[in-house]
Amino acid sequence: MHHWIDCNDYDTKIGTIGYLVETHHERSVSLSLRDRPLRTNQSHVPRLAGWCGETDNRSRYARGVWRVERTNAAGDRAKIVPIVGAELAAFLEADGYPELTPAESIGA
Repeated sequence: MHHWIDCNDYDTKIGTIGYLVETHHERSVSLSLRDRPLRTNQSHVPRLAGWCGETDNRSRYARGVWRVERTNAAGDRAKIVPIVGAELAAFLEADGYPELTPAESIGA
């Protein structure tokens, strides 16, 4: 599985790993990579997956950790692939969020 996303302020060079955020606003949906996991808007708990809340009519969802695999010729779109298993566990440990590691990734 993969997605194409618009390049944003976060570094989207090939090999960059980040937290995927899905944002719903009215009738549009956008995907972007962030350098930190989303936090729920009430309890401010970091979340790897799932709904994180709504602010200013924008609903945000955490969608895991993804890596930039390649960019298009214009450099304004990036193809991303999910990070899973032991690689995900290692990334979350190194990034300071080992508690976000899904049970199926531990020991994978």
